[in-house]
Amino acid sequence: MAGQNAFATSQPHGLAALCATAALLTDLLEQETRLVTAMRIADIGPLQAEKARLTKLCGTTLKTIDQAQPIVPALKAHWHAVSKRLGDAAVENERALRVGHAATDRLVGAIVTHIESSQKTVTGYTRPTAPRGPYAGHGVVRRPVLAGVTVDRQL
Repeated sequence: MAGQNAFATSQPHGLAALCATAALLTDLLEQETRLVTAMRIADIGPLQAEKARLTKLCGTTLKTIDQAQPIVPALKAHWHAVSKRLGDAAVENERALRVGHAATDRLVGAIVTHIESSQKTVTGYTRPTAPRGPYAGHGVVRRPVLAGVTVDRQL
C-alpha cells in the first residue's frame, strides 16, 4: 500500500496539472498536423509514443481532480482556453490525417489503374498461344505478368 501511495503522489494531479498536460498534447498535435501537411510522413512516427503517453496522462490526471474542491476562477478560465485549443488541434489533426489517407487512396488507385492498363496480356487458365510477328517460330511465348501493390497506411 505504501508503494501505491508514493506512486499516486508522484503523478501530476489536479486541474493545473491537467492544463499543463493538455497544453503539451496540443503542441504535439499541432506539430504532427504541420508534418502531415508538409508531407513529412517519416517524421511523424517518432511522435506517436509521446502522443499516446500524453493522451493517457490526460486521462489519468483527470481522475485525480477532486470535484468537491472549489476551482479558482482564473484556473477555470485557463482550463477553458486550454481545452478549446486542444479540441481545435484535435479536429485539425484528424482532418489532416483524413486528407492524407484520401490522397494516398487516390494515388494507389492511379498506380493500380496504370499497371492494369499497361499489361496487355490476358491472365487466365487458357493454353498459351503461339507468338505471331517477328518471333513466330522461335519458341517465345509471352507469359502473363502479375503485379502486386502493397500500401503502408501507417501515419
